Amino acid sequence: MRKRILAFAVAATAAATPFAAEAAVKPNTTGNAKYVSKITVNKKKQTARITVRYYCKTGTTLWISAKQATGRVKSKYLKGEGSSEESAAWWDSHRNTITCDGQRHTKSFTLDTKEPGKKGNLKKGWAWVQFCVTKGEDLYVSKASWVKVK
Repeated sequence: MRKRILAFAVAATAAATPFAAEAAVKPNTTGNAKYVSKITVNKKKQTARITVRYYCKTGTTLWISAKQATGRVKSKYLKGEGSSEESAAWWDSHRNTITCDGQRHTKSFTLDTKEPGKKGNLKKGWAWVQFCVTKGEDLYVSKASWVKVK
């Protein structure tokens, strides 16, 4: 019975989370990414930029996200599914273009609060950043780690 309740809770959390579709996708190891800059925030424009070196053979859509905890410290809770609801700030974007041609690329990507559900302000400290390249339901690149916000 406990396993059934846990499975239901996981399914309910995934259904209520905007990232659920990407998170539920089976990972594919045909690409990688590395954050090569800190996150720079433009308060006036309400945007942030981060530079990423990435490689992918295939993929059409990039989702990039940055979440911060209260106090802008590293918090293990931000790594969990549905943690954006508990975060002090959450910025993302599905609108950046990517090139998946089997070559390495270095590019700056923009995050903001234009998409539904985003909140707060990214501030100096640490952010949990996720970089996911998908094509349809398939995930080709998935990178998540702590990045400094300046």
